[in-house]
Amino acid sequence: MSDECLKVAVRVRPLISSEVDRGCQNCIRVIAGEPQIQLTGTDKAFTYNFVFNSDVEQDNVYDKAVKNMMHNIFKGYNVTILAYGQTGSGKTYSMGTNNSSTIDSSSGIIPRAVQDIFSTISDRSADNWTYKVTVGFIELYNEQLYDLLAGKSRKDSIVDIREDNNGIKIIGLTEQEVNSAEQVLKCLMAGSQGRATGATAMNSQSSRSHAIFTLTIFQQKNNDSNSATTSKFHLVDLAGSERHKKTQATGDRFKEGISINKGLLALGNVISNLGENAAHIGYRDSKLTRLLQDSLGGNSITLMIACVSPADYNMEETLSTLRYADRAKKIKNKPIVNQDPKAAEINRLNALVKELKLSLIEKGDSGINCPPEHLELVEKNKVLNKNLREISEQLRSNLIEFVGVHERAELAETSREKLGEEINKLLVDIEAAISEPNIEKVYVMLKNIQEKIIAIQDYQKKSDAEIKHQISLEKNPNENEKEDEGEGFCCSDSINSTLNESSLDEEHTEHTLLQAARNKEVTNINRQLALKEELVAKLLSNSSQFVDHAKELQDMENEIKVLQAEKEQLMKNLEEFQTNNASAKIAETRRKKVKELEKKITELTKKCVEQSRILKTKEKAVQQVKNLTQEIQQMKQMRVKLVRDMRKEAEKFQQYKALREREVHKLKDQDRKRKNQMERLQVLHNKQQNVMKRKMEEAYAMNKKLKETLALQKKIRGSREDKGKKSKEYIEKFVNHEVAVIEEIIAAQNALDMQLKYREKIAQDLQQLKATARENPSDYLARQINDLEEYLDLCTAKVNKLQQEIVASEQETMVKTRMEGIHTIGEAKQVSHQLFETIERICKQHRVEASERQEKYDELTNALDEALTKLRKIELTPSVSLKEHQRVLEELNSYKKMIQSEKGVRISNSKSKPVARKTISAVSNFKDMLVGYLDKENCETDESFNDDINKDPDWVKTPLAKPRNSRRLRSSEEEKSLKRSMEETIESKCQCKTKCQNYYCRCYKGGIMCSEECGCNLTKCENRNNKQTTKYFEEEPAELAGQAKKMRTQ
Repeated sequence: MSDECLKVAVRVRPLISSEVDRGCQNCIRVIAGEPQIQLTGTDKAFTYNFVFNSDVEQDNVYDKAVKNMMHNIFKGYNVTILAYGQTGSGKTYSMGTNNSSTIDSSSGIIPRAVQDIFSTISDRSADNWTYKVTVGFIELYNEQLYDLLAGKSRKDSIVDIREDNNGIKIIGLTEQEVNSAEQVLKCLMAGSQGRATGATAMNSQSSRSHAIFTLTIFQQKNNDSNSATTSKFHLVDLAGSERHKKTQATGDRFKEGISINKGLLALGNVISNLGENAAHIGYRDSKLTRLLQDSLGGNSITLMIACVSPADYNMEETLSTLRYADRAKKIKNKPIVNQDPKAAEINRLNALVKELKLSLIEKGDSGINCPPEHLELVEKNKVLNKNLREISEQLRSNLIEFVGVHERAELAETSREKLGEEINKLLVDIEAAISEPNIEKVYVMLKNIQEKIIAIQDYQKKSDAEIKHQISLEKNPNENEKEDEGEGFCCSDSINSTLNESSLDEEHTEHTLLQAARNKEVTNINRQLALKEELVAKLLSNSSQFVDHAKELQDMENEIKVLQAEKEQLMKNLEEFQTNNASAKIAETRRKKVKELEKKITELTKKCVEQSRILKTKEKAVQQVKNLTQEIQQMKQMRVKLVRDMRKEAEKFQQYKALREREVHKLKDQDRKRKNQMERLQVLHNKQQNVMKRKMEEAYAMNKKLKETLALQKKIRGSREDKGKKSKEYIEKFVNHEVAVIEEIIAAQNALDMQLKYREKIAQDLQQLKATARENPSDYLARQINDLEEYLDLCTAKVNKLQQEIVASEQETMVKTRMEGIHTIGEAKQVSHQLFETIERICKQHRVEASERQEKYDELTNALDEALTKLRKIELTPSVSLKEHQRVLEELNSYKKMIQSEKGVRISNSKSKPVARKTISAVSNFKDMLVGYLDKENCETDESFNDDINKDPDWVKTPLAKPRNSRRLRSSEEEKSLKRSMEETIESKCQCKTKCQNYYCRCYKGGIMCSEECGCNLTKCENRNNKQTTKYFEEEPAELAGQAKKMRTQ
């Protein structure tokens, strides 16, 4: 099956009684006749595969969304039904995880699907199909897997996840075999009783874990093992996402909520990454995503049922669920038939054979035989191949012999060169011995010459032995080859059908051609060596003549020196004769002799120049001989290397050929193994091909994304170059605007929470009035009910407006859109700097406001103390008039209202100021006691006006009657409570011995200043001024800022 998109169904549950009591309204509108859903009052609309309104029954949901998927199970595909949504949205009800073993109209998807599966099995069993069904039930609780069908204790039911080439495995999971739908539902009920559930403020039976119920269905047609398939039907019931402020969970419930949200966050990230075709999918971020790895983007046909609440109280969670479901709609799974690879390959080949047979029958060519010309060509080709094989074998044998000849020639030549060098050395030693006059030295030299001659003889014997050994080695491989050929040919008749002769012939031919090429190269080297050695011999013979020329040159140079000296002497004598006026005849004789000497010197000089030129030619010849000698040496080394390579290749090929011929009898067994290996490799190849296809798609997507990013970067760079660096004023304006937007969103959320609480209070009062009106109807109550209904509608309109503003703010994408305007590190630094300055300014402003409210709170507290003092005096003075009582009561009411208005700012949470709470509680107790006292006075004063209520037709019991009577009954208890609260206030004073600046001090811990009633040391106490007040507000600037914002919203 090709890639298939994940299908998504959205189901809207009805409003529950608690939501109706709160006055919640429906915020979802389902478009009639279209699978589309819209949030009321917004432009948010989504389209899915299926959409079910709150009035749709269970059977309709199953028939439209699930039933058409069930036939895929019997085709061999995996199927997954996944329920997703917030807590209390109806996931467990829709899935039917907690249904009984009987099926009725309220049964969910699981019982109905199981019923259909066994109904189909019953029908197909009559068609010679065999089935085996097993069930497994696991629970993921606090990132720990539990086997719900293990029948063991909770601790012993823990299982773990493992992963192999076939996918995710759960080690130690209990799989019970079942034969009917009733047995499956019993297993479902037994496992559901072990699931972790708990009560929260949103759901009295909230699932505290994720559950996966799996049916494994093995099917096989009788007498056909290749038709076996194994399918898995996963039914997933996820725990709902939670918000702590709504669930009000504490302790273990709170920890469970954290674990649930963590797993759902990882699941949401996986859905987002799969929808966006991300390169990396974080399946390993959570055990939940690892369990659902095949269901999301893997080998499964998946349906996701997104359950949502229609109450506007849950509008944000509903919108988040709809968005995730919309992203999941883009996920593409890759389902395949779960079949044994060997059986699948056999089925594929059988289908291919059938197709080919059908095509032959359609063409009518099934009886055509090959023409006789073709058979003749085949026979001729066989004969030629045989001849070619024989010729190649003969050529290979000749080449092997040629290699042996080369090796022997190389050994002989090496030996000859060595012997020549040693003989030359002997000749030199013999000449030296002949020219030596000392007899003793001659004797020693002759002794050395004798030893060298013996060494030369030993070396010659060793060389002869090596040559003989080489000849023997050349004979043995041929014999072995004949033996191997005999062994191979003796069994060739029996295994001729399995021997791949063409492959061996090709290798044989390739080896022979390679050896022939090397042989040709060796022949060329030998030819070049012969030419160069001949050239070296000529040069050496010429150089022997150059030795005589050098001697003549030396003699002539010596003669020139003698003649030059004689000439100088004659010239000197001639000068002396001229000086002494000697005879002219002697002078003339000497001049002639000088001229003769000069002429002779000139001739000798010319001869010296000619001899020098000859010597230079000799040096060049010597250098040329040296170069040629090096080249000859290199060529010999190359020849030796080539010969050795030829020998190695020949031996290697001979061993290879012998090995191939010995292993012929094993080919039948290997053929079977190769077939199995081929099947495994084919499966691996298919997997690799799928992986490569997926990687190519990812690479294409990444390339496309990279091009878009580069284009965007180029565009941004151009715009940045045009606009230049952003100014500080722009950054300041940007930060202030974003901070203002955040403050407005927080204010809207706080206002929404207050409006929801106010609406809940109005709805409760309205329910009480309606209950009273049903018992005693009257026009007054009807008017009150109408007024409250109007207030309720007005409050609902405000709630809708605030929700529309919050939804329109797009908080999920706000961070991304904020960062789009920041392109460089410099701009980010400017934004960070401006943001810190803005936060500092807001904190200072909030501290100032908190300080002012603290002063006002202190003033109101003092006024309350005075009012309490007056109240005590009134209690102690029974003669005080009723008007005085009423006046004090009004004062208390006014003070209580002012303190309550300041309470939202001064007392930020339930743990911060216990003394202030006690004070306010005391005021409430005093007020209630005073009201009871006034009621008592009124009763005593107006006894004459008491009538029988049964006889008074106009008497109506109002909603305030019951609490008023209860206050009268509780007046004595509240007096005791008041005394206890006052005593606790007095006893809560500190008795510190230190500075009263830590939480061991009762006053410091309670957030009040030490007074005269405290027993602390006056010289050490630092909690007697307004220091602690300032410190308290400095510790909680952000919280006070939020409370101040809430006050401004109010």
